[in-house]
Amino acid sequence: MLKFSIILFLFLLSDCSQTKIEKSDSIKLIDEKNYVLDPNFKVGDARRYGIYPDSTSVNNRKHPNTGKYKIQTLIDFAEESQTTINFPKGNYGVNLLIDSRENINFHFNKSGFSLIHITNAKGKESKNINLRGALIVYNRFGTYNSSNIILDTLILKSNPDKSLENLRNKGCHIYKGTKNLKIEYLEVNDLGSGSKDYRTNHAALAIDGQGDNPVGINIKDVLIRSSDRHGVYITGSDHVIDNIVVEKYAQGDTEDMVGMQDATMDDALVLSGLWVNRCNNCNFKNVKISTKYSENGFPLKLDEGKVGMPTIIENLELDIKYQDSLIVDDVLTNVIVKKLKYKE
Repeated sequence: MLKFSIILFLFLLSDCSQTKIEKSDSIKLIDEKNYVLDPNFKVGDARRYGIYPDSTSVNNRKHPNTGKYKIQTLIDFAEESQTTINFPKGNYGVNLLIDSRENINFHFNKSGFSLIHITNAKGKESKNINLRGALIVYNRFGTYNSSNIILDTLILKSNPDKSLENLRNKGCHIYKGTKNLKIEYLEVNDLGSGSKDYRTNHAALAIDGQGDNPVGINIKDVLIRSSDRHGVYITGSDHVIDNIVVEKYAQGDTEDMVGMQDATMDDALVLSGLWVNRCNNCNFKNVKISTKYSENGFPLKLDEGKVGMPTIIENLELDIKYQDSLIVDDVLTNVIVKKLKYKE
């Protein structure tokens, strides 16, 4: 019995040892010292790698060890090490370009950037991108040909002094080939117009992409405070949005605006609070649109879609009594409004 116990113990010890070796072989070791510029801050703090809040001129310099801009070097480190990078509160004054990246984990604390793009610009799609905490964007947030993206809080504001283009905000654009994107809270305070610089500004929140429309966009809360053009424009399939609130739309002009995906130019120029177009198998639980400050547009446009894959608006709330003239609807629309109420 004793001999059997010893043999069993040695077998288990050998098996555990082998497991440990296999596990250590699968870990990719990163030499962090090649990235560190300020060791006074702990691992994962953006300041440790030379990126500081409210230090635009410092952040826009190149990293002495890599020759790349410091923000790109930080993204390299985040991807290679899969370390969560924390950005303390403040304005960083740089663009955050997540192009052809995987397994990026950032945490923000009311951290401001000019432009955020998540794309396949370097040849492969970006995927598994986690942007946690509260993120503020002063130019545009955009995605295309990317998947599995998660954000907690995304706020888009206009402040030309904090946009590298010195322009008003260009909104949130979820574009072609975007799949499985989730946002807990999205707020757009302003969408600009007034010059050719804003020619591609179509909606404060635009979900579109002719021929390869987004799939599986899931947003808990959308708040559009003001848009010079459309409030929300949605195409694609399998989207779920719990709450959409549009306070102001059609506040500016359409001069110099280029055409929109999946729409004629004539249709694009008819501004609206919410425009649902070629949107299939989607569900919007609560939609609230204010009209009193938006006399130059329609609260709702319901355009064509696949009849066998209806899109449902569970509850629609307007601030004026319903009339047919308030809504532009296509004879081929697949949008069903289940409940309509009026509340001043």
